Amino acid sequence: MKKKELRKIYKEKRTALTNKERNQYSEKILDSLKDLVNLKGKVVSVFAPIERFAEINTYPLLVAKESTFVLPVMKGDDLIHVQFEELKQLEVNDWGIPEPTYGEDFDPQAIDIVIVPMLVFDLKGYRVGYGKGFYDQFLAQCRKDAQFIGLSIFDPIECIEDVHENDVQLHQIITPSKVYRF
Repeated sequence: MKKKELRKIYKEKRTALTNKERNQYSEKILDSLKDLVNLKGKVVSVFAPIERFAEINTYPLLVAKESTFVLPVMKGDDLIHVQFEELKQLEVNDWGIPEPTYGEDFDPQAIDIVIVPMLVFDLKGYRVGYGKGFYDQFLAQCRKDAQFIGLSIFDPIECIEDVHENDVQLHQIITPSKVYRF
């Protein structure tokens, strides 16, 4: 299937989950992440969950403060990253995305690990996001040794038919039941 079809299907699947289901999946995924990846002392980009899209709840990572966390902020057509300091720093923007309203900007080259949001992924490590390409542009600016880790409630599909040259392959994707490495 193509990204547009997959986006529609997996948005519907995810928003059909109950809060209890989403929280259970989120907990399993974050537990696996903490077991598999040493986050301590690292600069980690992580997304704050968009509630209307029933994204994985990443707040437990942020409040643990074991790392320097940076969060994405849209500035024009660019996805920049700002250091997370506290929950009261976050404000929901016009698109329903929680973003920091203040904090130090971070150069993409300073980021060690990027936790990437997604709807679904394929067996090659490519993902379907929300369709604007902001994350792929940002990932292309990161260091070559930075780790790109996706978090997905769903298992992979066989193939995304319309992957293109600007799509960035992730290194790992963690689901509630398995870790995929690419």
